[in-house]
Amino acid sequence: MELATHGSGVASLAMYSFPSLRAATDALWSHVRGHLGWGPDELEWLVQPPEVWHHDDLVCAQACGWPLVTSLADRVTPLGTFEFDVPGAQDGTYRSVIVGRDATPLDQLVAGPGVVVAVNGLDSLSGWVSLQHVWGGVPDQVVHTGAHLESVRAVVEGHAEVASIDAVSWFHFCRDEPRLTETLHVIGAGPRVPCLPLVTGRRYADAVPELRAALAAAVFDPAAAAAVAALRIRAFVPLDVADYLPLRSLLV
Repeated sequence: MELATHGSGVASLAMYSFPSLRAATDALWSHVRGHLGWGPDELEWLVQPPEVWHHDDLVCAQACGWPLVTSLADRVTPLGTFEFDVPGAQDGTYRSVIVGRDATPLDQLVAGPGVVVAVNGLDSLSGWVSLQHVWGGVPDQVVHTGAHLESVRAVVEGHAEVASIDAVSWFHFCRDEPRLTETLHVIGAGPRVPCLPLVTGRRYADAVPELRAALAAAVFDPAAAAAVAALRIRAFVPLDVADYLPLRSLLV
């Protein structure tokens, strides 16, 4: 794996890597780095999740809740999550937004045969696990899209009838891609779950208190106010792996 290591270690906040948020994300990390006093000078953008989560020198990364309690369980330590200022989010939790091509209620879609569901990935908490939970099982037909925005596009273009979208992504899609989102209907919501976890590699497990303090300080740093506002962040909420383990019960 080839990554640019700027300074000491690797950091990635690329789960919401929309072009409109790139500068704000870089700015936020600069303030985190300033409060931390060590770590990489710049974020890693060339290597995207999930590859970057497995780097041996991972200082900080934004991950997904489902891999955290499955494939990453022995590789990373949770730091916490951001509390987001988007509809339905509170205290570091949110619900995925279930959208449909028309206003058919979710319970009717679940009961009907042959419904095609667009899914960004089978390791996605918001796009797949949460959807299965409210669906009551695995949908009959699934289209794999690779990204939340592509799931939205699949529903709009008629390749699927429904998709489950991360609440923060949906907020930014509604702002940045209104010609897509305004044609869809919000027909349901996933279970309330912790927002995307921020994690550190096992090498830095002893630095968890320092990393948490730096993240919390950066969010409330007046110099970071513009970046935090653009990213819709209200606070940093420290969370442990125990706060994410209940996610395993979503699939029964």
